[in-house]
Amino acid sequence: MYKRKTPLKDDCSIEKSLGAISGKWKPAILSSLLKGNIRLKEIQKGLPEASKRSLTIQLKEMIDDGLNLKKEYNQFPKKTVFSISNIGLQLEPVFNELSKFGDKL
Repeated sequence: MYKRKTPLKDDCSIEKSLGAISGKWKPAILSSLLKGNIRLKEIQKGLPEASKRSLTIQLKEMIDDGLNLKKEYNQFPKKTVFSISNIGLQLEPVFNELSKFGDKL
């Protein structure tokens, strides 16, 4: 897993925010999570060019940052569902504004 050479500054809220959502696949994963609960296979279908490993790593990083939740069901075959957390839900207006901005470019 990638570790930053220079740690994020704890006193810079913008840097912490960008650090939590920056990553090759994190914006796309977060967009999927904002639509509802989703399994890894469904995320992979939406991002066929992303490897399962990179998606798993970025999902774990987002769980560590508190942006999403992971629920594992005790059944066979194993079922894991990802959902957006309350903190992650606060990103919805930010993503809407970024989308509007991107449409203007």
